[in-house]
Amino acid sequence: MTTSNPGPENSLTFLYYFGTTTLLTIVLASSVLHLSPMSVIPNQLGLVMGLVGGGLGLYFNRSVTLKQPIKGHKVFLNQISQPLAELGYAPIEDDSLPADLVIYARNSLRGLLSGKIYIRLEAKTAYITSRAVHIRGLKQTIDG
Repeated sequence: MTTSNPGPENSLTFLYYFGTTTLLTIVLASSVLHLSPMSVIPNQLGLVMGLVGGGLGLYFNRSVTLKQPIKGHKVFLNQISQPLAELGYAPIEDDSLPADLVIYARNSLRGLLSGKIYIRLEAKTAYITSRAVHIRGLKQTIDG
């Protein structure tokens, strides 16, 4: 089961992509059309493109949690390590982390841009949280 995390992170994701796309579109449209950035056409175009950019950014980059039933912590971590390795993720070794939290990250340059995968372990359930695009890829790899 996958759930979207309600809360400010989704709103901030939308606002980030909306604002960035809107500003870039206004600047580019006013430059290409030789109009003032304060004129109507670049602003309307920027607003439309900002809504599209915000929606796409929210769809691909919002935080999503995958709830996965497990038989045991070690068994689950052994099962999920291979699919995560196929996606380019490796566990982060950090003794300061709580025992029920495992974090996976990419080591390469892609790791700077792709974000981490957080796994919180409970007795019979694992909660895997990351960007929506990574959770979808992980689900496809797990489901085979």
